[in-house]
Amino acid sequence: MKQIMINETCNGCGMCIVKCPGYFEENADGDAQVISGILADETDAVLKEVLSQCPVHAISLGENVDVKQSMQKELDKLQALANGLVVKRDDVAFPESYCVVTNFPYIGSSRYEYRSSSSAESAGLSAFTSRAYSQIDSKILDCITSYRVNIIKPYYSTDERSAYTIFNKKIADILTAITNLIGKDKFSSDFCKVDVYPDRDTVWKMLENGEIVGENFISIVKREFEYSASYYRTYIDYDDTEVTEYGRGMFGRDREVTKYSYNAQDAVNELRSDLQNAISWAKSDITDAAFDYVKGLVISYNRNLKACLDKKIQEIKKIQ
Repeated sequence: MKQIMINETCNGCGMCIVKCPGYFEENADGDAQVISGILADETDAVLKEVLSQCPVHAISLGENVDVKQSMQKELDKLQALANGLVVKRDDVAFPESYCVVTNFPYIGSSRYEYRSSSSAESAGLSAFTSRAYSQIDSKILDCITSYRVNIIKPYYSTDERSAYTIFNKKIADILTAITNLIGKDKFSSDFCKVDVYPDRDTVWKMLENGEIVGENFISIVKREFEYSASYYRTYIDYDDTEVTEYGRGMFGRDREVTKYSYNAQDAVNELRSDLQNAISWAKSDITDAAFDYVKGLVISYNRNLKACLDKKIQEIKKIQ
C-alpha cells in the first residue's frame, strides 16, 4: 500500500473526486484532498487512470507505507487529544475594542427659551439625564453582549463555530483514518461519530439567555463608574441672546429680553469617555468571571469526551 500525495498545482477540477470518491474529497478551499488514512492500492485501475488523466499532474504515489506504523501514528494522535479540550484565560479575554461605547444621542443646542443661565443649565442637565445618563446600563450591556456572543459563545453552542464541534471533528478525523487503515467494515456504523458536548446545565442555559455574562456583569462595570448625573452639570454649556417679546412689556409694549439656550453635547461626550474607561478598567474582572463559567463547561465536555473515547478505544483493541 502506498501513500497518495497531492501537490500545490491542484486546480480543483474535481475529476479525481468524481472518479475515485473512495480516495479523494473536496477541502474547504475547493481543492482535492486525500481522505484521511486512505492508502493506495497501486493495482487499482481507476486510480491509475486518475493519476494519468489529472490535467495538472498534481497526484502521485509515494513510498510504500507500513500499515501498522501508520496505525500507531493515528493512535498516538488520538492519545494526544484524549485529555480533551484546553481553554486558557487568554482565549476568553475581554478585548479592548469591545470597550467602545457608541450611539449615545446627540444633545446639541436647544432653542433660546430660558430666562436665566441657571434654568438653561438645569434644562440641559434634565435632557442629558433622561436621554443619555439613563442609557448607561443599556450601553454597558451592549458591550458585554458583543463579548458574550463573539468570544464566549463558542463555549456554550453546538454550531460550526463551537469549540466542542471543532474539537470533535479533530477526533472524528483520526477515527476515520483508523477505519480507513483497518477497514470500515470491521467497525460499528457510528464509530467515527463524535457528537460530544458539555452537560446542558444551568450555566449553559443562563449563558444562552445572557443572564450571567450579560445583565449580571453590568454591576462589575458600575463598580468602576461612580459619577452621578449631577456631576456632568459643569459640562452643560449655555448661550444667551437678545430677543423681542411682543406685547409683554408695561402696557403691552414690546420689549428686548435676554433668553438662554443649552448645549449638553460636551456632557454626553464626557459620559461616553468615562463609561468606556470604566469598561476598560473592569475587563479583567469580566474576563475572570467569564473564564470561571467556561472552565466549568469545558470540564464537563472533557468528562463526556473521555467516556466516548473509552468506548472507541475498546472497540479498536477488540479488532487489533
